Amino acid sequence: MTLLYATGNPGKVMELRKIVAVLGLEIVAPHEIGLALDVPENGDSLEANAAAKAAAYVERLGDPDVIVLGDDTGVEIDALGGEPGIHVRRWIGRRMTDQEILDTCLARMAHVPPGERGAQFRTVFAVGQVGRPIALFDGTLRGEILPEADPLRIEGFPFESIFYVPDWGRLLGEVYHLPPAEKMRFVTHRERALRHALPYIRSLI
Repeated sequence: MTLLYATGNPGKVMELRKIVAVLGLEIVAPHEIGLALDVPENGDSLEANAAAKAAAYVERLGDPDVIVLGDDTGVEIDALGGEPGIHVRRWIGRRMTDQEILDTCLARMAHVPPGERGAQFRTVFAVGQVGRPIALFDGTLRGEILPEADPLRIEGFPFESIFYVPDWGRLLGEVYHLPPAEKMRFVTHRERALRHALPYIRSLI
């Protein structure tokens, strides 16, 4: 049985591999099996986008021995009325680079005082397999937006250099660089969603 992560984002693959390695599972990325699909993220919710990714890969592969994980993540900033939400990558109406996303966020938050900079990450995982309906699982992580970006950068994860988690006393991005065993002490939004999905995934395996 193969567990395929339906993403071309190297940062996501890196994170998920660290998580599932500790749990005794392995992840395959699409490019490793010569597969690349461009699935439009034009749904009106994280659930819709995640399900569309999983369904597209399940249909393309047509293999009951492959379990597909599709996901989508949003950042919801309290002071901005929940923006950018599901539109992180197209916050200003077009596709943005990591740096453009950082610059836009810090500019929009420039006059927001400490104590009012709360935000959350939310991830939805969609689990798909031939002959089964898509199953959805989500996870959230609360934190706050820093007034300046840390020099730390992770490709594909622009907010990780400005999203501080008070309960951890760390930037979210710092956690991604920890050894897998130590990282397990810091449960991210993506990991929370995956943990919710694991019992179902294991039942399929």
